[in-house]
Amino acid sequence: MKEQINKVFEGREEIPLFYIESGSRLWNIASPDSDYDVRGIHLQSIAQKYDFQKHRDVIEVMDGDFDFVSYDLDKFLNLLLDGNATILEWFRSDIIYFSDIKNFEAYQLKILDHVNFKSIFYHYISLAKKHYQLLESGKKFTYKVIFYCIRALLSADLAAQNRLAELDIEKLFSQFDEENEVIVLAKSCLDQKRAGNEKQYVEEEKREHILRVLNVYRERLLLNLPNENHNKEKLRELLRAFAFEVKSSFYHKAEIA
Repeated sequence: MKEQINKVFEGREEIPLFYIESGSRLWNIASPDSDYDVRGIHLQSIAQKYDFQKHRDVIEVMDGDFDFVSYDLDKFLNLLLDGNATILEWFRSDIIYFSDIKNFEAYQLKILDHVNFKSIFYHYISLAKKHYQLLESGKKFTYKVIFYCIRALLSADLAAQNRLAELDIEKLFSQFDEENEVIVLAKSCLDQKRAGNEKQYVEEEKREHILRVLNVYRERLLLNLPNENHNKEKLRELLRAFAFEVKSSFYHKAEIA
């Protein structure tokens, strides 16, 4: 995988920094045909940094099962500051393909102590709603969509408790004291996904009950919002220090060379 990442940057000015696995492989729910969803961050070159014209801050490559997305460091850190839950999952990934950032783990621990649970909660609730609407419309009443809806609801439930959802699905299930109807349904859908039946449509007679279970759970979560205890200025300070250390290290090397 490292060779494929290096290949992306052949002939490019940007500097690769940090790349991980996201999505189904990170969550331990990969099916036989799952892509490798490689995500991470890069730094613009000195020439790009001082250029009067703005350069694109995203690199995207799709090559077979290699799905690659890289964000410029500034874009990535601003999304972290805003409490973007998807970016936070990338930042927390434990499947690391490439890392060239010193003291990353130390900064990671500090930054994760200052996440915005309210933003995380609303991200997952909104994501669950999108999946629910797909199910409700009947356009994609599949095991995959049900599972993704439930994963978002479980993650929102934990955010409401000021807790981060585990990325590995089995660990996520274990964060709940009881195996309720929602988790039982999620496990059933997960079995179908792992067997390669994720895109199979659920029988008509089961759909009404599934929709009711999901909607009741979502409505209950909306009555239990997380506390507003986020110190955004402290997070900004940590991200600024992180950016300074990374940029000074790489730009200093480039200027010496």
